Formats: sequence, C-alpha cells, structure tokens
Amino acid sequence: MTVTQLIAPATAARPAHLFDASRLWAAADASVELTVVVPFFNPGAALRPTVERLIACLQAELVAYEIIAVSDGSTDGSEATLEGLPGVKVVVSPVNQGKGAALHLGFAAARGSWIGFVDSDGDIDPEHLVEYLRTAQRGGHAGVYADKRHEASASGSSKFRKFVSMFYSTLVTMLFVLGMRDTQTGCKVLRRDVLALLLPRMRERRFAFDLEFFVAAKAAGVRDFVGAPVRLEERVAGSTVTSKAILRTVRDTLVIFARLHLTSQYRPAVTRLMAELAQTRPAPLTAVEWDDALAA
Repeated sequence: MTVTQLIAPATAARPAHLFDASRLWAAADASVELTVVVPFFNPGAALRPTVERLIACLQAELVAYEIIAVSDGSTDGSEATLEGLPGVKVVVSPVNQGKGAALHLGFAAARGSWIGFVDSDGDIDPEHLVEYLRTAQRGGHAGVYADKRHEASASGSSKFRKFVSMFYSTLVTMLFVLGMRDTQTGCKVLRRDVLALLLPRMRERRFAFDLEFFVAAKAAGVRDFVGAPVRLEERVAGSTVTSKAILRTVRDTLVIFARLHLTSQYRPAVTRLMAELAQTRPAPLTAVEWDDALAA
C-alpha cells in the first residue's frame, strides 16, 4: 500500500501538527490486533530497514497490524523511503517537537487493541515487539516494556550511553520509586484501555514521555507492567543523546516530580470508571468496549 501522508484537521486554537494531549485516537478496529508507532527525526538510511524488519516479523507471526510512522519535523526526506510498504501510514509534523509529541500524534491515529512503539534508529530489533505482544496477551498484562537491566538483556551501546542510562535510572528510582529499573528503552507494547486512561493527563513531549507514562500509571493505580529482555545494537543513525538533550530530560523529570506531588494531574477522574468496570468485568475490555465506555 502506498504510504499515506496524514495530518489531522487544524483548529483555530491549535495548528494540526502540534501536540495536543487532550486528544484521544481514532475509533478502535477489532480487525487490528497491534498498532505500532514509529517516531523518527532525520533517521536517514536507518528508517526503511527498521520498518521492513518490523513488517517481516509481524507477518511471520500472523499479527494483524498497522504501522504509523511519525515524522517529527524531519528535514532529510526520510518519510519518502517508506513508499510502497504494506500496512504503513505516515503522519507528518512540519515542526520538530520531540519523541513524546510524535508518539501522541501516532496514538491519535491508532486503531489497534494493543499499541506498541519502537525506535527508528536501528538499535532495537523490532522482533521484540512481537515477543512483548505475546507475553502481554498470555499474562493479561497492562503492558510489556524493554528492560536493558534484565539479566537476559544484551547491549552494544557505547560506554557514554551506558553511563547516562545508569545515571538517569538512578535518578528516577530515587525520585519516583516505580519498582522498575528501566523506563526509557524505546520498545514497549501497551493495552489500549491503559493508554486511553493515561494519555489525557500526560504533557511531556520529549524524551521524558516514557517516564511520565509510568508515573501517571502508578498514580492511577495501574501497576501490571512486565520488564522483558532486549538486545541493543550499536546505532545505525546518529545518537540523539547530546548534553543539551540530557539536561533538558533532567529538567523535564523534575517537572514531572513537581506535577506529581503538587497537582492532581496524574489522578484522573476516569480512574473511578476503570475501578467500577473492574468490579463488574474481571476480564480486560476489548478495544471497542473500552471506547464505548469512555464515550458513554
């Protein structure tokens, strides 16, 4: 299928390409088992092989999928390299806003019962998404996330990236006590109803998106996340871990901490709906049922 360029309708208050955390996504489609969002910013030659590998893994395991590749203001024309790939749509933001904003734009178009995302840089084998999906389905988990601290994980990252990762995970542990060792590795599969619950309360548009998701989940009483092994290869595309990005992420992390303790941002009223539904419906709602419940 030819790649479709998608930009949501604009409003007077907010241009179409800008991140808007108050938006939920497209209606669920029972025929789509997994939506995979692939955010990218100037990935160059790494993008198409990553998406091709993702398609091959999903098709081999007979997963009914859609892939939404989100250009976060890319200027290298990399979105054009996806032309002709089956099941792929492209969302284009003409303005670079950050990974979190790109994910929000992708989620807004997602129709799957499960929603996953993976980095476009070629350092994480997309095969992990299929592994995580099956683990989540078998266990009925809220989500499965890549954990590079898992004893079965392997990393080809540079010493500098490993140091930065260790520093940040230590900071997160001290501030939030989430009970997980790795919030940031860019490969996760999440249940649609969990995202529907949490996304409207999330505000981060850069690398702290992943952390904010788990902080919001804990505050809302959603805890059933499982860390799974991941293999990290040396990046094909250039590193996004710059001193500016590190300082900005630390700053955003402190903003999340303040938001958690000084506001009710992460304690949405919709948690009452989830609690009521859990009492009357022990099995997780289907994607369509959850959309109907939220709209009621």
